[in-house]
Amino acid sequence: MKNPLSKLDFQLAYLALLTKQQVKPLSRWEKGIPINSRDSNILKRYGLKVENVERKLLNGKYTFETIFGTKSRYLDSYLKSFENKPIATKKSDRVKQGFLFGYPYCCVKNFVENGYTKNPYIGREQKLLFHWICPDCRNTPSLIPYYQKIHNECEYIFTEASSTHLNNPITGLCRKSLPIATSFLIALGVPLIVNSQLHADEHWLTVQDDIDNDFLSYREEVLLGTQCFHLYPTSADSIAKSYKTIIDYLPREESDTTCYACDNYTYGHYTCPICGETANMGYVDVYNPLRNFVIQVPYMAMHFMEHGSFSYIIEGDSSRVDIELLKEVLAPFDTQHLVIETASDIDNDGLNNASEEHFDMNPDNPHTHNIGIDDGQEITEAIIEHISDLPEASGGTTPTDQIYIQYHLVYGVEQCEICGETVNMGLTTIVDPIQGTSIEFPIISLHYMAHGRFAYSGTTNFGEIDPIELCTVLDIDLTGIENLPEIAEKYGYQLINFPNPFNASTTISFSATDLHKLKGIKIYNVRGQLLKTLSPMISDQSPMTKVEWNGTDKNDKPVPSGIYLCKLEVDGKTVATRKCLLIR
Repeated sequence: MKNPLSKLDFQLAYLALLTKQQVKPLSRWEKGIPINSRDSNILKRYGLKVENVERKLLNGKYTFETIFGTKSRYLDSYLKSFENKPIATKKSDRVKQGFLFGYPYCCVKNFVENGYTKNPYIGREQKLLFHWICPDCRNTPSLIPYYQKIHNECEYIFTEASSTHLNNPITGLCRKSLPIATSFLIALGVPLIVNSQLHADEHWLTVQDDIDNDFLSYREEVLLGTQCFHLYPTSADSIAKSYKTIIDYLPREESDTTCYACDNYTYGHYTCPICGETANMGYVDVYNPLRNFVIQVPYMAMHFMEHGSFSYIIEGDSSRVDIELLKEVLAPFDTQHLVIETASDIDNDGLNNASEEHFDMNPDNPHTHNIGIDDGQEITEAIIEHISDLPEASGGTTPTDQIYIQYHLVYGVEQCEICGETVNMGLTTIVDPIQGTSIEFPIISLHYMAHGRFAYSGTTNFGEIDPIELCTVLDIDLTGIENLPEIAEKYGYQLINFPNPFNASTTISFSATDLHKLKGIKIYNVRGQLLKTLSPMISDQSPMTKVEWNGTDKNDKPVPSGIYLCKLEVDGKTVATRKCLLIR
């Protein structure tokens, strides 16, 4: 007869076995909603006491945890300490949770104070555990045989139920590497791959480079902060609906200071091939005047967004909304995660004082460039866009000639204390093999960077990424990311371009007192990446020189719509900068 535990998620069953055999006095399962009655009954029939615990998020909403154990006193202690309390916890609370979950005190204390530290068990026994082993630990080695025995027993149960191990997270780590770590706080987990097709809206169209089947490409997931998240049934659904709602409620009057929309209705309608509803053949222009950004969204695309899809179909042709540009245009409305505090940040803009100086920001002004978002959100936006373009190393193969990113997934998950979403509690590593540098941070910090902050806080990991170190490893220079177009009159330099905004090409005109020292006009994107160098012909007959840029990169490939920086470099130094807006 099939063991009832095989009906559970593998990780939940593994936790149940560990708890029933009293290797762990108490276990916790985080999914944001109360455990369903079927799973709860299975745990109870297995001899475990089960409680759903309501916790408060920083955005005022509530989330749920499920705890279970063999003895009521452990559940009562957890309920007394944490029920209806904010999910953000003090160090003392984390230590108490570690004690209740049965982890060695030395490991708990080390993780709270130092986070992930090297130990000889990484890549082997560490992946069996739900706490991070501290260096030279004397307690954990005696626990490992118990964990290994119970893990083998759990695998056997699932092997009997299904030879394909469909619920085993080790065989379902999507395209990421096998887990090398876990943490002491989260004695829980959820499936790493969800078959969202089971509950899919027919408007959800297949997306290229969507290996985990959540209707977002890998790059889009990084940009939106959902990489390694467990959003069910799809990451795209709630985000597309949210953006559509924002656009609907934007003012329709032109403004110089706030986002607005302009409706462009035409005669005629398109019919949705999925549901048969009609949408006007026109489009809505969404403007961000402070950033000189605009995006054009067809009404049929709005219809599909209302159903949770960024892809849409018009008369048999499939297209997709530019998520990166839409995110940039609507960035002023992404403020939920900005409530988290940054250390040594006197103007409360998400950049510490040292970073303000490094990035040429004003430490006394949270909106140095007056573009509708604060300085921290401006810098994190540029960095997360750069990270989204990094190649991902997997399968044991790592590049030797370019910067790359790695994800180290683990059994456990944690919740964002702001929005309550659940993310794998593993690690991210960015490596520059050429310079021999690297930086490591929890996966949840990518979620916070995508929403405008280097500080992060989950139910396991909390801290702050050093943006200067991160830019150093990424080998990008963001010190001039949003320089306003200026004429440096005291040096005699001028730089203009027309038309601006432009579609096909723009003519860049400039003058200088010492053109013989000119090193060229360089085109950068807002991430600080050099796209192209224009080499104009210098004439002694005219003080004004012109050069045309046709909106292509160094490989003559068209660049997407957006803001680009034209920099006039003389004698190796940038002496003037001009922002160009390309609209395709």
